[in-house]
Amino acid sequence: MTAPGTPDRRPVRRTVAAALDRAAATAHLNAFITLDADGALAEAGRRDAADERAGWCLAVKDNIHVAGLPNTAGTPALRGFVPTADAPVVAALRAAGAIVLGKTNMHELALGVTSGNHAFGAVGNATDPALFAGGSSGGTAVAVATGVADAGLGTDTGGSMTIPAALNGVYGLRPSTGRYPSAGLTPLSTTRDTPGPMARSLDRLRVLDTLVTGETGGSAPHRPLRLGLPRQVFAEDLEGPVREAWEAAVERLTTARTVWVPVDTAHLAGFDARIGIPLVFGEFAGALGRYLDEHGTGLTPAGVLGAVADPALAELLRSCALPTGPAFTGPAALRAALAERRAMQAAYAGLLTANGLDALLSPTVPVCARPLHRYEESLPLNGREAPTFATLIRNTSPAATAGQPSVTVPLPVTGSPPVGLQLVGRRGADRDLLAAAAVVDTLLRNGGAGRRP
Repeated sequence: MTAPGTPDRRPVRRTVAAALDRAAATAHLNAFITLDADGALAEAGRRDAADERAGWCLAVKDNIHVAGLPNTAGTPALRGFVPTADAPVVAALRAAGAIVLGKTNMHELALGVTSGNHAFGAVGNATDPALFAGGSSGGTAVAVATGVADAGLGTDTGGSMTIPAALNGVYGLRPSTGRYPSAGLTPLSTTRDTPGPMARSLDRLRVLDTLVTGETGGSAPHRPLRLGLPRQVFAEDLEGPVREAWEAAVERLTTARTVWVPVDTAHLAGFDARIGIPLVFGEFAGALGRYLDEHGTGLTPAGVLGAVADPALAELLRSCALPTGPAFTGPAALRAALAERRAMQAAYAGLLTANGLDALLSPTVPVCARPLHRYEESLPLNGREAPTFATLIRNTSPAATAGQPSVTVPLPVTGSPPVGLQLVGRRGADRDLLAAAAVVDTLLRNGGAGRRP
């Protein structure tokens, strides 16, 4: 123990110990499935002994491989699976000084939006433990929002990064599909899956993106930003606090530095309604089978799905995900969905290019976080019962299906749980989107300074 008045010459260990103290203080939120305190402290000790001052804390979703730690994907059948190598995205961040604190809780098999996990317990929201965290990367969002981790990794297929980031008041990036390496991830859809980062500031999110990709470019244009204002779907049927925050954001972003461009967006939601879910269930069993074989788990897709703890999810998977299921997407239907996805990508490119947009904006999620356990299937919205899953992914899934990059930034709110603002950009132009998001974030934080007269 360091004597009183003596400088602590173990700065990395001190950083990790403080993070573990915060993890203990927020353990009731159930953000972690595996908290690797011994491993994190040992790595901190090694770095201090080598006089390496770089050291920061990373939380990793439990479907992204970390060597030597279980990779459960939130489901019972994979409790005993321990990868021997880091996923490339983890390796890149470790090389840049990250120390992995542990593996975070999630919606089972990443197939849900609340992180109400039936095998490992539900994740409580960082702002109110009585509310759900959103999903499927709920544990990562909570670990970041509570300050346990400096940054977090999650995965996203239809909003699994941006939904929990928005509902917990942090920043999240869903990269263009294929821009981040996807090896070492428990798969859902090879077409739609991507890992991505979360952080408590946009600056840190941009640094994380550079550490993974090596890209350092991207700048806001030397002209007013052109922001797409959706005419249909994405800004409609919002819960009261979300509507108020969205309308206030539109007003704050009506400035000398921005131009609002109303655009038609119903066709984008229409594409997603037709092909989003068929893509996932058309690819899931095949992708999972290859993954289980590649990593020598000795398991089969039928065995994994047969042990699913969530009864409603188990029934859905039996019906839709296995070739023996009555609602399985067959090869012909999958080929048709993939072909229509190319048309969807062209529609996004056309909308963004024809209107000269720097980003298409909308609320990230149409509703705020709701009480744990009560709204896993449906929730009240504007006087009716709405399906929870379809409601929470409504604004995030279309861009994810098309492979577009999206960023969620927290909106200023008073007296309500967090609300997020989603920006969607051109495929592959993630750095430009992050630069545009930085301008938007600054305008939101300073109340729209530079407002037009």
